[in-house]
Amino acid sequence: MTGLDRRFAPWVGVALVFVGACSPDETGDAQVQTYAHDVLVDTEWVEASSDDPNVKLVEVGTEDAFGEGHVPGAVLLNSGSLVNPDDPIGGQIATAEQVAAALSGVGVERDDIVVLHDRNSNLQAARAYWVLAYYQHPEIRIYDGGVTRWTADGRPLSSEAESVVPSAYQVGPADPEIRTTWQYVVDHTDDPATLVCDVRSADEYAGVDVRADRGGHVPGAVNLEWSEAVRSDGTFKPVEELSALYASAGFTPDREILTYCQSGTRAANTWFVLKELLGYPSVRIYDGSWREYGNDPTSPIER
Repeated sequence: MTGLDRRFAPWVGVALVFVGACSPDETGDAQVQTYAHDVLVDTEWVEASSDDPNVKLVEVGTEDAFGEGHVPGAVLLNSGSLVNPDDPIGGQIATAEQVAAALSGVGVERDDIVVLHDRNSNLQAARAYWVLAYYQHPEIRIYDGGVTRWTADGRPLSSEAESVVPSAYQVGPADPEIRTTWQYVVDHTDDPATLVCDVRSADEYAGVDVRADRGGHVPGAVNLEWSEAVRSDGTFKPVEELSALYASAGFTPDREILTYCQSGTRAANTWFVLKELLGYPSVRIYDGSWREYGNDPTSPIER
């Protein structure tokens, strides 16, 4: 069974749930749109699952921030542990062995529900989610808003380190359907069935903010910054807003979408929105991103 079979039903549009909870002066049923896949949890869910031994609450971040206070029961997964700058195909995803070591170190078992969160609008959490999805961990969630939401909901932080019993985590086979390469991007820039999403800032896209040997963007790429998908409180926007946002830029579910940024982190957030929240059937991250593309003298570039 592939990662697509395991995690998704066939895409049939954004799910609609009809509810009859109307106030006395209303007539008819209210219509509420929900995300395509049940992959986000809230504060109440985290609290209710705190005693479940099969739920592993994982903050993706740094030791300094974690030590200042974290969600009670959470363990720290260093964001750098899922990155491999020496990836031989130009990307930046950690190897199977590196991911196995990182997850074993925080006590994750193969049958755990891994609940990822961070302190920056789900940015690092979404990147970690993509890595775990790539290696086909069966059950993954994101605590939407993470530490910021926890404190906004009036919950106290803990400074006590959780005792961790290391596991012997075994990764699954890599899922090639959610990742792509420099060559694939170059080969598909003129493909009308494929659209490249540049999730960087407008200045990076225009070549004003240059973070490689050359600035600019992949030819034909459409710029839609990743942060457009999140609210000011760091949580994801509701599905109807997300649907309108991406459709208006030309990102529709009948096309294959390739996302990229500078190093693959911001691209993962947009991948999560399109693939998991909106249910687009074919979304890939070019995780080599501009770090590889802009430093390759053979890359075709637009400014």
